[in-house]
Amino acid sequence: MKMDEIKGILGDHVASGKPYLKMISCGEIMISGLPYSFSLQNIGAASNEGLCVTISGDDVDSGRVRFTDLYYLKNVDGKIVPERTDFFLVPKKDGKKLYQARFTDMKLEEFSTGSAFEKTTEEEFIQAVNSQISFKVTPLFDGDDMPEVMLSIYPFADPITGSATEWKKVTSDQDYFLHNLKKGRRKMFGNRR
Repeated sequence: MKMDEIKGILGDHVASGKPYLKMISCGEIMISGLPYSFSLQNIGAASNEGLCVTISGDDVDSGRVRFTDLYYLKNVDGKIVPERTDFFLVPKKDGKKLYQARFTDMKLEEFSTGSAFEKTTEEEFIQAVNSQISFKVTPLFDGDDMPEVMLSIYPFADPITGSATEWKKVTSDQDYFLHNLKKGRRKMFGNRR
């Protein structure tokens, strides 16, 4: 694939000279007490300045939604090795609190068009998988509603335009997917007789 085609799909971030994080895998909803995984990839320039993971929102600030056990899922010789890190509740400049983990020694690999789009060999496929960055965190929430939190991961080399951000709902219903599947099934078959 030519660079112009790639830039057409991903934007000018590839040629910007700065890192740019893109979420490539992120669960639909955070469920209290169950691990929530998310993965991202740098689709910009390389950086050795590291990155920061944050989770914020009004319900985080008030303490209604809490998080524990942040793990960085390292790929070591083709094996996933979870590395636990501190996920501190820290104050922002406006006085509100957010969860934050800083990875100052993490290196972001430069985006490789060959490994991402033309996975013709096993080595290129492994290189693409190795360039992914994955995390796992456990939310804690016991309310009946579904508050929303902001998950944001940004590279220190370009925190404003290089960040990957997702808004996610949190539920205390550990059988959330089963309950929604049953609701959908009732809607689909409910009117039949």
